[in-house]
Amino acid sequence: MMENQVPVWIKAWFVISSLLVLWDAGYCLLRPHSMEGGKWNLLWRPYILYGKVDKFYGIEAWNEEDGFTGAQAFMNLVETALNFVYLWMVSNSQKPGRTSLVGFSAVILTVAKTVLYWLVEFYSGMRHTGHNELFDYILLWIIPNGAWIVVPSMIAIVLGKDLVNRLDTLDNINNNKKDN
Repeated sequence: MMENQVPVWIKAWFVISSLLVLWDAGYCLLRPHSMEGGKWNLLWRPYILYGKVDKFYGIEAWNEEDGFTGAQAFMNLVETALNFVYLWMVSNSQKPGRTSLVGFSAVILTVAKTVLYWLVEFYSGMRHTGHNELFDYILLWIIPNGAWIVVPSMIAIVLGKDLVNRLDTLDNINNNKKDN
């Protein structure tokens, strides 16, 4: 896929999600300064509420020295770097197959990281989110976190189809060479 062939919604996801993920990683990696009462909390005010919805982001996990939030934040930086490489390649690369591979890899990382996050919560007995009322749980945890599974999965399908088509084309070319 060349730049003009990449749907706008895919480019928009890579830009918007990268900015949000950087903001999230900043909050996680700069704790406790980014938390309520911290000297830089002004930049992360919405996390005061979110830290009450998802205790991974709250003071409890920080005090317990639970390393999962920091580890996932580090992976957020890897994910964002791949996103920015993909966006650069979409605009500058003459290698559309490689561009699709980088984008596909980035969104698969996003999905895998988010599914892992959900599984950790499930297998810990909903330790960090189980205290929420159902409405709050759905509105403030499932929907926003679910977007990080649904949208990247849709992108993986688009980019995966592109990669498969390219591989099929190469197979056909190689098979034609063998036959001649």
